[in-house]
Amino acid sequence: METSKGIKGALEMKLVLVGLAVICLAGCSQQPNMHSNDALKTKVANLEKQVNESEPGVGEIMGVIQMHHTKLYYAGTNANWTLAKYELSEIQENLNEVMDLYPKKFKQVRVPLPELIPSMTKASMDQVQEAIQQKNEKSFVKAYKDLSTSCSNCHAAANNPFINIQVPAKGMYTDQQFKP
Repeated sequence: METSKGIKGALEMKLVLVGLAVICLAGCSQQPNMHSNDALKTKVANLEKQVNESEPGVGEIMGVIQMHHTKLYYAGTNANWTLAKYELSEIQENLNEVMDLYPKKFKQVRVPLPELIPSMTKASMDQVQEAIQQKNEKSFVKAYKDLSTSCSNCHAAANNPFINIQVPAKGMYTDQQFKP
């Protein structure tokens, strides 16, 4: 599931459509005058607003990350290393999406997200990656717990200390096979 690629592709398509709309509107204007320029500027502003409002919020992207985080645990504890590698890459892809879409948006966060997220999660993400490569379930469980703690610490640093990540309970995602 290429979630963030789909989000990014949809946003890029919307930007292309906004650009085409601007070109079409400019081409339709036969006599440049202040009234038609003002109308064109208003339409462009409205289209830009629609594009910006269609971006997923950080909470929506984090919800997708949470799903992959849970599936990562099930994959790793079932020695499905191919799936675990995939889920870890999906987490990173979605974290990249957050950093790309929201580089400076949150005034309550002292450190910009493109700096904060890697500083808080890179080491533990690397540990999980290493455990997956070694196909070592014991190392994986420890690295997974460390990643969960890193995520919780990152949330606290972003002024959301009430978001605490933990090892998932059994029985979630019962519609997917996690054994290799």
